[in-house]
Amino acid sequence: MRWKIFTTLLLFFTINQTSAFEIVYPNTEHSTVTSETTYFVGNEKPKSKLKINNEPVKIHKSGGFFFPVNLKYGENIFEIKNKTQIKTYKILRPEPKPLSEKFAITRYKRPLLYLISTDNTPLRSTPVAAGLNRLQNLQKDVPLKVIGEYNEFYKVELARDDFAWVAKSRVKKARYNDFSPAKIISITTQEFPRELIYTIKLSKKVPFTFNPTTVYETNKNLLYFHEQIKDYHLNIYNVSGYNENTYEFLVDRTTPAFGYKAYYDNNDLIIKIKKPPEIDKTSPLKGIKVMIDAGHGGYESGAIGCTGYKEKDINFNIALKLKKHLQKSGAVVIMSRIKDIPLGLPERVLSAQQNNVDIFISIHNNALKDSEAFSTRIGSSTYYYNFHSHELAERIQKRLVNKLNMNNDKVRRESFAVIRNPQSIAVLVEVGYMIKPEDNYKLTNKHFQEKAAKAIKQGLEDYLSDIYE
Repeated sequence: MRWKIFTTLLLFFTINQTSAFEIVYPNTEHSTVTSETTYFVGNEKPKSKLKINNEPVKIHKSGGFFFPVNLKYGENIFEIKNKTQIKTYKILRPEPKPLSEKFAITRYKRPLLYLISTDNTPLRSTPVAAGLNRLQNLQKDVPLKVIGEYNEFYKVELARDDFAWVAKSRVKKARYNDFSPAKIISITTQEFPRELIYTIKLSKKVPFTFNPTTVYETNKNLLYFHEQIKDYHLNIYNVSGYNENTYEFLVDRTTPAFGYKAYYDNNDLIIKIKKPPEIDKTSPLKGIKVMIDAGHGGYESGAIGCTGYKEKDINFNIALKLKKHLQKSGAVVIMSRIKDIPLGLPERVLSAQQNNVDIFISIHNNALKDSEAFSTRIGSSTYYYNFHSHELAERIQKRLVNKLNMNNDKVRRESFAVIRNPQSIAVLVEVGYMIKPEDNYKLTNKHFQEKAAKAIKQGLEDYLSDIYE
């Protein structure tokens, strides 16, 4: 009798195990989402019938599924069931809180002098602490003429009709107001095989911006119109002897820049423009110093795929394969991480700077925000921030789309921390979408990971081969 009970229980357990579906997102059965949409990601046996609130769920041949849903304010209840299993998920969408106060720009009766209190402080074009609004990162003790405030930002007057914003938390009030202009003492230029250096000697520190001016160009070898750097534009503010007390200088781009650095050494403003290396046409990667950054790591899993794979692991697998191919082609390869450990974004950037790398490639795989649940985006995308990195992003993207048969999710400019470093060529590659079953199926395949690494390497070769064209 006991063996019959045991057999029945075992059979019941086995049936329930084999027919069980898995939800990987949301990762808890009770969650809070502020947007009007979200989605369910998970897996089930491919031929099973799965429903969410009685709506059939399309299941990929791999078992993965992605199911977007709308949310009303308050508690949203979702019943997920197949023939043998039912799970209930509750998602709270809170009512928006009324603004307790309306912020308006406050204009001061007289300007105040503030000093930047921490290095690498962003001077922004808008009073928003995100996005593509960075004008320049400035060092500690650079003075700013503050004429007003808005929310958590001070408004800065650079010239008569030229303004910027700085976070209140990144500055301190000077002991006295001294708005007298600086004097330019001398300007010198030094040229080296890999570097062009401008030194502007000033009587004191003043704010400045150093940015490329760009033009749109067409290139039949690339996928789209792309922005090409025409030259670099230096503005030094509050200096005597120039119109509007602004010194303007154009640095002509005779060869492609491999990065730049603009900073103060005491009161000397130093502009360093990194030249490209000599390229061996038969072996373009030979001697090129490349940092491969496997995104996430340790407790930072990144996106979780439909079938439970973690982004950090797939990123690392592709990164290792890319390392092998680059080294075989003669590149000098540095890995941001060599094992499954958490690594902060500043540490990744600092490592690239300290190793003076030529090219920085961050490997990732994508997800969507809750608010983008009904987006049809899928496939490969490549990101850049600094314009001198745009063309490499184009070349890698073209190879990913053509060699992997991936949907073209485009080249995009975004302010991601790891690619904001202007001292090298830097791109971030999203090989595919972990949460989309079609992409997830490919990404978890080791042969596909190998092909992805080869495609990225070929994109690098394409870019390097054409540098002096």
